[in-house]
Amino acid sequence: MSDEPFASTEVVEEAGRFVVMLDVVFPDGAVRHRVGEYHSRSKAEVAAKFIKATAERNAGPGWGM
Repeated sequence: MSDEPFASTEVVEEAGRFVVMLDVVFPDGAVRHRVGEYHSRSKAEVAAKFIKATAERNAGPGWGM
């Protein structure tokens, strides 16, 4: 496994709303963040793409989440 963190997003439906979850995997464990919720799946998927791109862009040594 790489020493670099790995980020991914997932859109989950909860009670008729769509929630964006951000998963970050580190060499020593993982964290899951509930980022936000949206009225439509399409808006949540657009947000998930932006969130994932930002997480990957800002990934650098010493993330320290």
